Amino acid sequence: MAEKSHRFLTYAEQIAHLRDKGLNISDEAHAKEVLADIGYYELVNGYKALFKKNGGGMFRAGTTFDDLLALYKADENLRQLCFKYILRIEIRLRSALSYAFCAQYGTKQEAYLDADNYSDDPDVRQNVFRLVAELRSEAEHNRSVYVAYQRQEYGNVPLWVLFKAVSLGTLVKFYSYADDRVRKKTAAAFSEGCRDDLRCETFERMLGVLLDFRNACAHNNILYTCKSDEQVPPMPVLRYVTFGWDESRLDGSVVYAGNDLFAVFVCFFYLLKPEDFRRASEGFDRITAHFLSLCKSVGEQELLRTMGFPADWKRLADMQNL
Repeated sequence: MAEKSHRFLTYAEQIAHLRDKGLNISDEAHAKEVLADIGYYELVNGYKALFKKNGGGMFRAGTTFDDLLALYKADENLRQLCFKYILRIEIRLRSALSYAFCAQYGTKQEAYLDADNYSDDPDVRQNVFRLVAELRSEAEHNRSVYVAYQRQEYGNVPLWVLFKAVSLGTLVKFYSYADDRVRKKTAAAFSEGCRDDLRCETFERMLGVLLDFRNACAHNNILYTCKSDEQVPPMPVLRYVTFGWDESRLDGSVVYAGNDLFAVFVCFFYLLKPEDFRRASEGFDRITAHFLSLCKSVGEQELLRTMGFPADWKRLADMQNL
């Protein structure tokens, strides 16, 4: 079977094609400039779905090129917002995880390079050995100033120093393969002042969701429809917002998925300090409100539903104030 190929289109032809699909383009020069700057695939293919007629090929009546651009910019702002607060959780994770491990096994690098100081679950032992090999390579060869100084001056790279040189993915693996005492102490550090204790398995799944979204932010991927491979289970705080739990419901209520952008905010609720969660929520509200003020072809509930948010999601911020 012959492969389908995409025919090259000039900017003028791209604009004509979009008009054929029902998109209103009033300023052709501006549209050409945007397409040259961002690219057709990045802008149109990335953000057209929200504006299509029932998932079909035509745009809804009244949809404009500027609507697409407004959604692109809103998504860009959402990436910056989420990255900022995921980074705060990452910093706190470095501290809590290194503290819990060193309190249990000491500050010498031999401790975290000893596979016996991790989970003894036979299903993860090969993963433990790979993690230890990765940490050894970082401790012995990483050229960052703080790691190199500890290695050269003391012949020992403490875990809290090494953690500054590794990725969030490595931190999540370390937590996943740590023994139960370290896992419980780390999760407990995020539960301080929280009305619900975090089970280790739930905390690990939250970290998995945040890792996927952190990578989406870092790689400039579409965020508002992003889905994680991991899933946050239904948390107690969800009692205070309105969800439909049956996907067959036809009343337009949102079904909790646990792997979308709203799941990130559920993680934020539990893992951020209350004032940071409030700021993150206010930032999200400003971004979406600004988009809706520019785009009249999409309603608030439709936009929120696309991201997995129930209409009354702001109750989460109210819960933080209780």
